[in-house]
Amino acid sequence: MKKNKIILLIITSLVSINISSQTAEEWKKLGNNELDSTNYEKAIEYYQKAIETDSTYFDAYYNLGLSFFLLQNYDKAIDSYNKAMAINNTESTTYFALGGVYVEKKEYEKAIDIIKKGLDISPNPDEYYNLAFLYQEINKPVYSISYLKKAAQLGNTFAQEYLTDNNLLWEDNFKKPDYDSIKSNIENKQSNLFYDKLWNKFQQGDSTMTLEEKRHLYYGYVFHKNYSPYSIISNSEQIQTLLSQDNLKPKEWNKLVALLNNALEQNPFNLRYLLYLSFAHNALNNADEAQKAKVKIQNVIDAMATTGDGFFKETAIHVIMPSNEYDYLFLNDLYNQMQTLTNDGYDVLSLQPNDIGLEEMWFDVKIPLSHLNKSFDSNKKQ
Repeated sequence: MKKNKIILLIITSLVSINISSQTAEEWKKLGNNELDSTNYEKAIEYYQKAIETDSTYFDAYYNLGLSFFLLQNYDKAIDSYNKAMAINNTESTTYFALGGVYVEKKEYEKAIDIIKKGLDISPNPDEYYNLAFLYQEINKPVYSISYLKKAAQLGNTFAQEYLTDNNLLWEDNFKKPDYDSIKSNIENKQSNLFYDKLWNKFQQGDSTMTLEEKRHLYYGYVFHKNYSPYSIISNSEQIQTLLSQDNLKPKEWNKLVALLNNALEQNPFNLRYLLYLSFAHNALNNADEAQKAKVKIQNVIDAMATTGDGFFKETAIHVIMPSNEYDYLFLNDLYNQMQTLTNDGYDVLSLQPNDIGLEEMWFDVKIPLSHLNKSFDSNKKQ
């Protein structure tokens, strides 16, 4: 009997030694078996053993977060996923999993933020689809539809069906400016896109201009001798002084018209000045001139709108004049609160709270920046 007890003690000791010498990978596999069997608490125990063995074991932290999530222990799930990301922040599935936890907690803003970080690492149609409905939950329909389109474009059938059922297209028809082609076309005197012809139509306030004509007019201006995207309007202070006054008299309205026309010679695509010009002509009962200014605005806006909607970097609106970024916001009753210029030539304008829930607008400013750099180089040579 005593001998059997000794054998039992030896066996127990050997088992103990064997368990304690398990590798982190082996502990994880034990945890995975329990997870598959829905024994979540036991799985947690094994994953914690794996972490005790190797405190930098990403898989153990990730699976630990999943186990806590399945037990609806969301705070511990969040802690585990955050620790996993501290070890490896390049695995998109961790961000998506953490976003799912915040969804269950109904913390939709946090869920959106973390899922978007995961999408920056790896585009995923299902996560774009999830974002669409998260934005719907926080009443931001612009982003809801935009992310549905992204999901549909990447092949998410649920998004495609939803958009089709609601008679919405998911393919974007945006077209970036092809400056080589534009230059060739506007220099061809036999072409309808010859720049002098386009310029005359624009100055006449021609509302029949085609989209191609509008695009060649606006983007073709970069080849004009007077193109100077960062020049300062010489009489801007005088204009602002008049605009700040109440109850202008006809003489003052006429003076404002003259000042605005002078400013528009310096920057013909300053949309805000064109708008003020239409106001001034209306005040002077010059209906035709007021309408001409409005048509000019629309022609430029139409050209810009063919390049993107500005909601994302991929659909940034291409501008040749930095002032047009702010013109675009102003004309759409949107207001900027912060500006960020990216290293790859995009201006990101963070917006003040607005009725449509738009958070930011993206503008491609590579062309004006390139012109600015050339000017610097030219000055250095002199």
